[in-house]
Amino acid sequence: MSPQGLLFVPSEVGPNLSEAEFNDWYDNEHVPLRMAIPSIHTTSRWVAVDDKRPFHLALYDLESCEVLKQPPYSTLASTASERERDVFRRVQLLDRRTYDRIEPEVVPPAAGYDQRAPGPVLITMEIEVRPELEDELNRWYREEHIELLAKVPGWRRTRRFVLRETGPAKGSDAAEVTAKGKKPKYLAVHEWESMASFETAEFKHATSTSWRMKMFESADTWHGRTYKLTRAWTQE
Repeated sequence: MSPQGLLFVPSEVGPNLSEAEFNDWYDNEHVPLRMAIPSIHTTSRWVAVDDKRPFHLALYDLESCEVLKQPPYSTLASTASERERDVFRRVQLLDRRTYDRIEPEVVPPAAGYDQRAPGPVLITMEIEVRPELEDELNRWYREEHIELLAKVPGWRRTRRFVLRETGPAKGSDAAEVTAKGKKPKYLAVHEWESMASFETAEFKHATSTSWRMKMFESADTWHGRTYKLTRAWTQE
């Protein structure tokens, strides 16, 4: 059985398209067409609360990544509206990556978690380590890190994924993004009730243990982002 999948799409509107146009297209055309496909279980949109770019992020939870290679999803590009084609021409960046979920969950979501209301704060962590360190990275997550995060007040859910495919990117920055090559192999997605969690003693402990510092110092890439939820969709 194929693992659950994630479509991960960072985006930047850029100077040739207004935020209002972009959000109206995304919320009222782009997402509804995808949520009409039952094997796309949820969609959520986020905006950055750090000082990094891209500013926007969309997450699509999939029955599996195979969904994206089969109709009806695979026909969406050929039937795209003129409005969508115009957005693709003017947008600065729509990046695209697919991931397979690493299962099983180390710790279940917090009591009362409802996928219809994710977040509302999100941390994403992209990590690349040398092949000989991958087993230790996965053990650190499984045996220490996620269990410590789950003890932090305001923690809601943590999921981990492994990169499957990158691209194709769209927009004026697409060639530049593609030229940078493959993205980090591992992705962790952490949901929180608020940013106040990051000031707690429990969070500071979870992110400063000797094992955590060893993995951080030995990683080739350790890239974190922080976002807040703007809207979420689920299957009825």
